[in-house]
Amino acid sequence: MKTLLVSMSRTATAYGTHPVRYAVLSGRKVLQQGQGAIDEMAQQGGQSLRLSLDSPANLTERLRLRALSRRFVPVLVQRHLTDSGTFTERFRVRSRVNWLRQGEAEVDVLAMLEDDAELAHELLPTRERPLTHLLTAEAAVAALVGAVTQAAVLVHWWHVGGLRSLGVREGRVIWQRVQSFNVNSGDLVNGELGGSKWKTWLDSAVRTAPLEFSGLHGHVIRLGNGPWASEGEWASNGSRDLVLKLQALFQGLPGNEVLLQPELYGVAFASPRESLIVNGYRQRVMAWHVAPVLAATASLLGVVLLGAGLWWHTQAQQTLAGLKQEQLSLQAQAQALQKLKPPPEAVMALRSAAWRETALGANLRADRFLKEMLTQIPAGVQVQSLTITRNGAAAERVRVADGQPVLQANAGAGNGRKAQLAKKDSAKDPGAVSLQPAGFVDGFTSGTPLRRMPVAGEPSFQVDLNIVVPGSYASAKLKAENLAERLTLMGRLTDTQLTFEDTAAGTPGARLKTRLNIAAGAF
Repeated sequence: MKTLLVSMSRTATAYGTHPVRYAVLSGRKVLQQGQGAIDEMAQQGGQSLRLSLDSPANLTERLRLRALSRRFVPVLVQRHLTDSGTFTERFRVRSRVNWLRQGEAEVDVLAMLEDDAELAHELLPTRERPLTHLLTAEAAVAALVGAVTQAAVLVHWWHVGGLRSLGVREGRVIWQRVQSFNVNSGDLVNGELGGSKWKTWLDSAVRTAPLEFSGLHGHVIRLGNGPWASEGEWASNGSRDLVLKLQALFQGLPGNEVLLQPELYGVAFASPRESLIVNGYRQRVMAWHVAPVLAATASLLGVVLLGAGLWWHTQAQQTLAGLKQEQLSLQAQAQALQKLKPPPEAVMALRSAAWRETALGANLRADRFLKEMLTQIPAGVQVQSLTITRNGAAAERVRVADGQPVLQANAGAGNGRKAQLAKKDSAKDPGAVSLQPAGFVDGFTSGTPLRRMPVAGEPSFQVDLNIVVPGSYASAKLKAENLAERLTLMGRLTDTQLTFEDTAAGTPGARLKTRLNIAAGAF
């Protein structure tokens, strides 16, 4: 990305405007450099702006303040600059705390008048491109020196009618001294400082500098278009390596341009935290930088999503084609099966026949029933009569609806109820004569049935038994109970009655009458 560097002096004016020096960079390569009016910067290239502003009201120095917390240092710095009379008008300030201990803080301070900062915003094309860095000229020079060394360096900088001596360490101004000269007082002779007076000024600055900058082995370099430029005396005390490193910082820059304009090229190495742009505009700058990244990311994401969508669309089309093929195959099979389907009349007849086979077609094998029943009759017991009839519901004609029978269990139940009432009436008939008292066999224990018992609504058969049991009262009763228990293995017993009478002339015995309900198909 291209960057436009601009250096400007607040006091220098020409034809109602401010002359500036500029350079267009692409990384470390200088694409274009020159000088012109600040109004012409809109015609220069670059996606962002960086400005170093030189003004007599600028403040770039290190302070020591009484402070108990880093959070309150910015407020204390503003109060100190206001109370000390450094600024009597509105100003902008940036501070960086180096250390804080025992209630004392060491702070690097950069400050500028609000009017100077607003003037730079108005004259530069800040609406078309972001102004990312706004620094004092001294801070730009310190950033340039900090790009080649972090050690302590005494910088003599000739700029705008005076000699500025800066003590720089780690890219920040630790100490400074300004020695001004007056053009009209004879300090300048033919555009140069008379005689060797400039060396006297250098010696004076060295004597007043702190010890870390004035030592015999300290680094000392000279920058700007001063008297030393023509003679090439840019360094002393063995600091020529620093000068060579400064000259090699940029590509495509002829001669000693970096050394002649340190306030311009030093802005390229300044930290954004030292910029004096206000927070509101800082957010706009961030948006300027983030917007292209977000747009590129969104474009890339859109391409990826578009590719994924096309791939999924292709897969869906292939799947849809396969499903359509399977659907056609299933439709063909369905049509073939539809042709094999029998007509509704045949289906109804088949369902009716199947039901009759399973429900009504089951019959009673009388031979099997009689064979098993006779095995249950003990010796000496005679079966005088045996009657087998279907139950009332099974004997009726079965009504069929949609090939299925409609059971008429209620009718059968009614018929059974009528039969029971008739038997009770006959038992109460005074004309009935019995030789012995009658009793009901209800004390026997039902055994576990060996045959399937009839259920409600199922076709079944009723077997009425008349059995003669010989023997005395106790013996006949015992035999009758044993016989009843055996019969329960074959079906469900109802209406069981035991009558004591003479079974033959002079032969005592009992008559057992009972009804055995048998499920159809159980035998």
